[in-house]
Amino acid sequence: MIIYESRPDVTVEATGIAFKSGNKILLKGGKESLNSNLKIVDLWHKALAQNNISTEWVEYLNYSRTETQSFLQHPTQKVDLIVPRGGEKLIAFVKQYATCPVIVSGRGNNFIYVDEEANLEIALKVILNAKTTKISACNAADKVLINSNLPIRETFIKKLIEKLKEFNVEILGDAELSTFENVTAFKDESIWFEEFLDYKIVLGSVNSSAEAIEKINKYGGGHSAVIITKNEETATAFMESVDSAAVYQNASTRFTDGGQFGLGGELAISTDKLHHRGPMGLQHLVTNKWYIYGNGQIR
Repeated sequence: MIIYESRPDVTVEATGIAFKSGNKILLKGGKESLNSNLKIVDLWHKALAQNNISTEWVEYLNYSRTETQSFLQHPTQKVDLIVPRGGEKLIAFVKQYATCPVIVSGRGNNFIYVDEEANLEIALKVILNAKTTKISACNAADKVLINSNLPIRETFIKKLIEKLKEFNVEILGDAELSTFENVTAFKDESIWFEEFLDYKIVLGSVNSSAEAIEKINKYGGGHSAVIITKNEETATAFMESVDSAAVYQNASTRFTDGGQFGLGGELAISTDKLHHRGPMGLQHLVTNKWYIYGNGQIR
């Protein structure tokens, strides 16, 4: 079962992956795209019928919130797995009431760490791409940590602020970086936990890669994290220590996507650790079954 907000493309992609992997799928989309979802499911049913396949493989649950809660608590048919794709309130709702395993998908709050040995041209390019190309995506960046020992640090920060303002990004900063023009001091440390899905970013200062790792592991969503550095040893230590589904050196978080990773269609991006982590494609919707043939062997 997949429960998702808006985005009728999920009705196509999730259903295709489920069907190809031999899974029946129950769809519960958002009210924002109800008409599109119902039309797409109707097309699915026509295609299945034309191929002499039961339309029960694809079922749309046109439920209210109360009806959805009741189904989660007391399913009227067997459900092996539920994937909520949407905001934190939706995810919390599903986790609260579901009686079968749930895979959390879609929460980003991704960090980019600019190391003291960073290529600053790459840093600018990666940060702007990760923040501004699609703000509604879970693989967008929300936080940037800048090493206090970065050469020409002040020049780089001013250039970064200038570029972000060209995209009308609201820039918030910690006590040190909020002294820069066009950066507003945030009021509460809890902002480090937030996923923005908006033209909004937080800049922070750290004294080492170890401090950056600690901060990311404390506040990040477990989705994607980046280090910008020319030092391979530093990059390796960062990537092995950061607790995220996808870790990058000198590349944008926006690549965390099933299609980009070569999985074809994508059901979700799991920030859980079991049974799978990261983009979930067709092969992650199958499990094992053992076939044993004998002629009387005993143990």
